[in-house]
Amino acid sequence: MTAPIQNLRQFLALLEEQGELSRIEAGTDPILEIAAITDRVCKQPGGGRALLFLRPKGSGRPVATNLFGSLRRVCLALGVDRLDRLAERMAALLAPLPERDVAGLDRRIAALPEFSRFAPAAGQDPDLMTMAAPDLGGFPFLQSWPGDGAGEGHGRYITLPQVFTVAPDGTGPNCGMYRCQVRGPRELAVRWYPGSGAARHFEAYRRRGEPMPVAIALGGPPAALFSAMLPLPGDLDEMTFAGFLRDAPLELAACRSVPLRVPVGCEVVIEGHADPFETVMEGPFGNHTGFYAPAAPVPLVRVTAISLRADAVVPATLVGPPPMEDCWMAAAWERLLVAFVRRLAPAVADIRFPREWVFRQSAIISLENPRPGMVREIAGLLWQTPWFRAARLLLFVAADGVPADLSRAVWRGINLVDDGLDLIRDESGTRLALDATGSRAPRPPVVTDGAIAEQVARRWREYGF
Repeated sequence: MTAPIQNLRQFLALLEEQGELSRIEAGTDPILEIAAITDRVCKQPGGGRALLFLRPKGSGRPVATNLFGSLRRVCLALGVDRLDRLAERMAALLAPLPERDVAGLDRRIAALPEFSRFAPAAGQDPDLMTMAAPDLGGFPFLQSWPGDGAGEGHGRYITLPQVFTVAPDGTGPNCGMYRCQVRGPRELAVRWYPGSGAARHFEAYRRRGEPMPVAIALGGPPAALFSAMLPLPGDLDEMTFAGFLRDAPLELAACRSVPLRVPVGCEVVIEGHADPFETVMEGPFGNHTGFYAPAAPVPLVRVTAISLRADAVVPATLVGPPPMEDCWMAAAWERLLVAFVRRLAPAVADIRFPREWVFRQSAIISLENPRPGMVREIAGLLWQTPWFRAARLLLFVAADGVPADLSRAVWRGINLVDDGLDLIRDESGTRLALDATGSRAPRPPVVTDGAIAEQVARRWREYGF
């Protein structure tokens, strides 16, 4: 691994050095225009370049988008030459743990010396200055799609946040990526989902009738952002995991007005309290499915302090119809998940999340030496894990040396499934596994004769090609 990247500014410099960044000098509007430009760029082959908008309308602070919108930039952010390095490191970390045991996996990982050595250290961040009067209105937060926030007319969102919370007793720190709707100079609607770490913390504060401290960090070490995005097992500490990802512990600095710590090197830190009894309607919001998520009541966070660098850059992402930046970011989780799943089912050779399936937990799973009944067994096991609990479709293929991409997997899925025995539903009937391994009724594949293939290769230029 290369030396870890400490902050967004260092990452931008690296991207520019590598020819991966476009600076946009022309004035651009955070309301829809920046998102439209980003959408057009990120759908270019390979994901296009990262974008730095230097003159957003109504703000003197630049906006950076599509930062992680290519396989190469994800690797640069995490300091690896290829993402399979993540699977290799995770497999080595998990090697001492028992197979086929998800319960308590977070506690067992946390107890490993090779993991706990990455626990964050205390630090200071002298580059952050506290605003005399907190005001979200001066930041170029984006409205991505025309219908965003149409329910109550608040269309701007913080789309690339790291949201920090802790339990009322100060234990169990959590960092998640939850979208934040800007409702005014000092108000945010933060949408954390049932079962998330922040939701559990908020419920504990609500039962006590106390507001919950919240810190929202923008920028900082890329590994921290990726860790916030990942669906880690249980209550595994995201900042320790970020240290593991980048092979060096993070430094965390104390916030000004709430008892929380955030990574050193952030561009902006927004602090506040989530009201235990007041909710507001957030949404609709155009999300990664390519459709609007409906409006729903979410907690209201009142801002108590904002700290920022003098030349702060505001990072943002755009989600919508794939391909998008989040598709490339999810590739990092895909590689890490392979290592987790192999501990449960060693026959799993690989896992692929097709971009078209947009993170619905559905996957193409290739198996080594599949046998009759193996797919039913492994599908049942995976449906019990948090990573595949909501998977609508698990498509199983044989590992034959060819990457399990969507085109090849669908070809096998249509042509190797003979009857209902290859269609496996869970007890509820809402999840489906498709056995396209061919193990139950093997059929020889159609392949070119080896000697003829060699002859054709040898004479290829002679044919005039």
